Amino acid sequence: MEPASLPIMKTLQFDEQGLVPAVVQDWRDGSVLMLGYMNQDALTETMNTQFVHFWSRSRKTLWKKGESSEHYLIVKQLYVDCDHDTILVKAEPVGPTCHTGAPSCFFTAITEQGEQDTHASHKAQGGIFDRLYEMTVSRKESPDPNSYVSSLLIGGTDRILKKVVEEAGEVILAAKNDNREEIIYEVADLLFHTMVMLGHCDIPPEEIYQELGKRFGKSGLKKKEGSPS
Repeated sequence: MEPASLPIMKTLQFDEQGLVPAVVQDWRDGSVLMLGYMNQDALTETMNTQFVHFWSRSRKTLWKKGESSEHYLIVKQLYVDCDHDTILVKAEPVGPTCHTGAPSCFFTAITEQGEQDTHASHKAQGGIFDRLYEMTVSRKESPDPNSYVSSLLIGGTDRILKKVVEEAGEVILAAKNDNREEIIYEVADLLFHTMVMLGHCDIPPEEIYQELGKRFGKSGLKKKEGSPS
């Protein structure tokens, strides 16, 4: 990100205290990590340093997220909403974002029974892949005789891997047929069975996101020693 000349300042709608809310989202899986407030100085520092800065409304001072905990937020992209009064920060978290040690500050669910702490399960994180993984883990712990996932898990590693291979083959055939709807359907099947396999192996999607994040923006072509250019 280039140093900020900040033409965006001319269009941002700061409130009467000179602040705009800034929602921070994990750029890898879309999890909402926290909400803070930025003034002009905080936004300038955020853009120039590529580390998220906020304005503390209680201490009346600029602060760098992670300055004491070293749990920084590294900026990947910045967006402004249609009304130009809210900023979205896509960032890579270094360590947990919440001061409680949770990855996200949003771990308290609101239900008809009241508030429910989901700190341990991280249910507020991620999207459908995370939910599929959680469902697989749940079926491992409490098998359901009417559940397809349970039947796969009971069948063990070989049965699960056989389904992954079968679905990969179906994806190949769909792509060869150049059938858009068929490709979407078969890729969904492949991803579903891959998530079951990850659940069977106790590998949460978060670890896959982290590995992909390490690779993002890096060349996948590695020159072998002694090979021609």
